[in-house]
Amino acid sequence: MTEEFNPITGLEGDDNMGGHKNYVLWIPKFAVSAVPELKGKSAITTEADYVTAVGAFTFKDAVNGKPIYFECTKNSVKYDAPSQGEDEGQSFAPQGEFGRAGDKVAYAAFGRKWNNTPGYLVLEDMDGKQFIIGQPGLEVSLKPEYAGGQKAADRRGYTVKFATDSVAPKIYLATPINIEAIIEV
Repeated sequence: MTEEFNPITGLEGDDNMGGHKNYVLWIPKFAVSAVPELKGKSAITTEADYVTAVGAFTFKDAVNGKPIYFECTKNSVKYDAPSQGEDEGQSFAPQGEFGRAGDKVAYAAFGRKWNNTPGYLVLEDMDGKQFIIGQPGLEVSLKPEYAGGQKAADRRGYTVKFATDSVAPKIYLATPINIEAIIEV
């Protein structure tokens, strides 16, 4: 396959707003039997194939199975993917955090229930593109934290940090998840 990466040009009027939408989707590994995955190198035919996961999540419980929607406090969703490793053995270390202000029992329960549980996160960037953090064998780990504040003016709430390893800095979903179907009550 001949790969054409030339020319790689600048933004030229494209939007480039940072940040992410104010929600994350959490999918525990044990709840699914299939996960969107990157194509193997021998199956790559386009540039997008390098960073696009194909397939869909298949939940073991077909009736009740769906991602867990976590509404985040504005501007609390952070994602970075620094390079890691030695020359000729480099990969990426996706990491970040999301949070929720407040001291509801549900937030504390989320922290306890999903601490030490491998799985997958789905975030959405400001361009509306959903991406997955974690792949089979390289699931993401959640590290929930609570800060109660010291003064009455301090914010109290929960921050959930996450980290994993990856072959790509960002893995887009070829088939986005319908958020409205998840949050319907």
